[in-house]
Amino acid sequence: MSCMHIFLTGERQVGKTTIIRDFLAKTGLTADGLMTFWETGDDIGGRLYISPFSSGLPPEEKYLIVDRDKRNRGLPEEVARVFDVHGCEILAASGKRDVLVMDELGFFESKATGFHECVMRFLSGDVPVLGVVKPMQTEFLDGIRSHPNVEVWEVTVENRSAVLERLLKHDRS
Repeated sequence: MSCMHIFLTGERQVGKTTIIRDFLAKTGLTADGLMTFWETGDDIGGRLYISPFSSGLPPEEKYLIVDRDKRNRGLPEEVARVFDVHGCEILAASGKRDVLVMDELGFFESKATGFHECVMRFLSGDVPVLGVVKPMQTEFLDGIRSHPNVEVWEVTVENRSAVLERLLKHDRS
């Protein structure tokens, strides 16, 4: 038996991650999973990491995906390795709480086929997934959006409060 998973999508900085955090705070549900984040808060320079969701720990070097300030980081094979090794490691340790979070899946993972398999196993499983998927087309992202157990909800500045309310109602049903 599998369950329905929800992925939020939308332009940058519209509040997708905030919706996930507000949902968890309002419901009291516990979450594990993974997240990607820019150390500087944006992608104009700086370093992009993958990390266990809500770890609250400083980023570890092994989780570094892209370093905009160094030419030797961010090559496709290095990025794929980080996701295939450490992304799968994070997911393997996840799925033990109420919700598994995947925030945010995007184009950096395009060549990480091992990571793709890890994600798809969860989407075929019984652990509820709440995620964010970039609004772009890659084989991996299209596979997530077209998965039979996935609903994709678009978030805009105008509807983000309504999306949170919809998510809260969905949880109660």
